[in-house]
Amino acid sequence: MKTAVRENRMLVVSDIHMGNRLHRTRREFTAFVQFALDHRYSVCINGDGIDIAQLSLSLLVSDLTPSLGLFLKFWENDLRIYYTVGNHDIALEHFLTDVGRMKVVPFLSVSSGDKRIRIEHGHMYDDMFLRFPRIYYAFTLIGRLAIGISPKFYLALHAGNDAFVEFSEWGLSGFGLFGKKEAPTENWIKGERACFREGAEASGSRGFDAVLFGHTHFEGTATLSDGIKYYNTGGWFGDPYCVAIDNGRLWYGSVKELIKQGDPFPMSDDEIVSSITGMFPVQRNDGDRLNVVDRVAAGSR
Repeated sequence: MKTAVRENRMLVVSDIHMGNRLHRTRREFTAFVQFALDHRYSVCINGDGIDIAQLSLSLLVSDLTPSLGLFLKFWENDLRIYYTVGNHDIALEHFLTDVGRMKVVPFLSVSSGDKRIRIEHGHMYDDMFLRFPRIYYAFTLIGRLAIGISPKFYLALHAGNDAFVEFSEWGLSGFGLFGKKEAPTENWIKGERACFREGAEASGSRGFDAVLFGHTHFEGTATLSDGIKYYNTGGWFGDPYCVAIDNGRLWYGSVKELIKQGDPFPMSDDEIVSSITGMFPVQRNDGDRLNVVDRVAAGSR
């Protein structure tokens, strides 16, 4: 299983939850995949792309079918699709390998230009998921039943779940005696609990310039210690966000904005030829100078 790759151009999204009644994303996701193909981006689906935990098989078929033909065109054009495992598709941990040309991985370390980018779903930094996995799973099953009743009923239950998490964190802090973890008051992603920023800090400290999470369904960006950039691409409930990577440059915005305004990193004719041949120049620092050396194939380290 290879988790370290080189990709000069990649689009990253998360939490599409195909097959879940709450996520009616078929047209939007198909348009996103078509955009990536048209502009020669590989794609990373950063966890919970398929909602196995709260799955309706008939909805999954209708959500996924329009994109399958486009996936085949990725392979024909020497572009790649990466799928990092999340908590709603954690069963895919049994398939950590290449499924056709789709690479299923627990996380991804991407080298692009002179930057290193860490991509993880983020659930492994969720305090509640780690401390009480059975309770977490029970709430997921209850949520599946609630969705079957009605989306409104689920949303009301979800609000109760948030209150339970808040109470649990208060209890874990010794009922306030040891101090509950508080989210930062500035330079943070609104709505996220402090454990996710701590997780991004820990992940970024391993030599990465940027860290990308999903899981929380709160989109946003923040600057961490040592200037490390943290991005969360949110979820596909309403207005999903994504990160575009091009030769070490990063763009962050909504999928709708991306498709409407066009490629934030238009390719030159030479770059298009290089992407078609699958060979990109590797850059190496030589003192204060940046040299272009031997070419390597995209998707390799």
